[in-house]
Amino acid sequence: MSRNSLVCLFSFGISIGVLACSSSGTQPEGGTGGLGSGGSASGGSTSSGGASSGGVTGSGGTSSGGSSASGGSSASGGSSASGGSFGTGGSSASGGSFGTGGSSASGGSSGTGGAATGGSGGRLGSGGAGGRAAGGAAGSNNAGGSGGGHSGGAGGTTSTGGAGGSTGSYNPCKASPCVILPLGDSITHGYSSTDDAGYRSALFKLVVAANQNVTFIGSLTNGPTTVSGKTFPRNHEGHDGFTVTQITGLVPPAKSFSMTPHIVLLHAGTNDMTMNADPTTTANQLSTLITDLVNAAPDALIVVAKIIPLGYSNTNYTSYIAKIPGVVQAHSSNHVIMVDMSTLPTSDIRGSGNVHPTDQGYADMASLWYGAIKGYLP
Repeated sequence: MSRNSLVCLFSFGISIGVLACSSSGTQPEGGTGGLGSGGSASGGSTSSGGASSGGVTGSGGTSSGGSSASGGSSASGGSSASGGSFGTGGSSASGGSFGTGGSSASGGSSGTGGAATGGSGGRLGSGGAGGRAAGGAAGSNNAGGSGGGHSGGAGGTTSTGGAGGSTGSYNPCKASPCVILPLGDSITHGYSSTDDAGYRSALFKLVVAANQNVTFIGSLTNGPTTVSGKTFPRNHEGHDGFTVTQITGLVPPAKSFSMTPHIVLLHAGTNDMTMNADPTTTANQLSTLITDLVNAAPDALIVVAKIIPLGYSNTNYTSYIAKIPGVVQAHSSNHVIMVDMSTLPTSDIRGSGNVHPTDQGYADMASLWYGAIKGYLP
């Protein structure tokens, strides 16, 4: 065989060896959160849950979540990272024992699963909407709860404490049906709605559609007898014209509940603002109301609305709603979260007195309430 033929054969053999080496290694699993949930969307591309921490050694995988990886004890969502004990990423919040991105989720033992969605990828939420416990406004403006019902990221207005995360150790619904107290004024009553139930009937429709089970409690009854083919629980504590202080008189110690609620949906302050009450005083009264609710139902999830817009300009209203996130944050360690309803379009507020929602407005309220609580419902 000629010398040139030997050189060609030798070169060909080297090429085959290189190709074999380049194809024999095990490839990452595409940054989808590795062995944990979490998904490529729930973490940054190179931080938590992202392309560099995904795969087998990615966030929630066998390596990431370690002390120097994203989501690890010293990375995003660690026990002393974003959020307090009930905030985002806290030891018992999103990323914590009952938050998103828990010990078996993406983001390591207490990671939040990503800086953007704040905990998408909980044990049940693989890339989902967020941990159901982390302060909503959830978190939202609750020092960042991890991605809420609308996976709005850390500290999103309606997001933290999202419905799509893992159940974890905190579950306010102690039994089925979950007992919900709609609490507030005529907007809670559903005044000026076609069926006289407002957001309550619209919320019940969403619950039935998801094959979940709730009941409403309260001393008043309004609304249809059936909704979506099911008996509608018509009870509520929505008293027309009531101010925050008057609503406080409806709860213990001033008045006992017919039964202890698992979840409280609180919308209060509209009448104070239409009466041009001082916003700071009203915010302090709201804080007192929340304190009484926490004392009366310490295990309940209390969802506080950043109240819906008025149908006209009102500077007191603007000042009051700006204070609500701080009030909620001050109580966040007691399972108190916020849902931002001030974002409803003005077209939703054209009911009686240019204050009450239209039917569509009530439906939009129901969607926001549901986004905050759906992950807890049996």
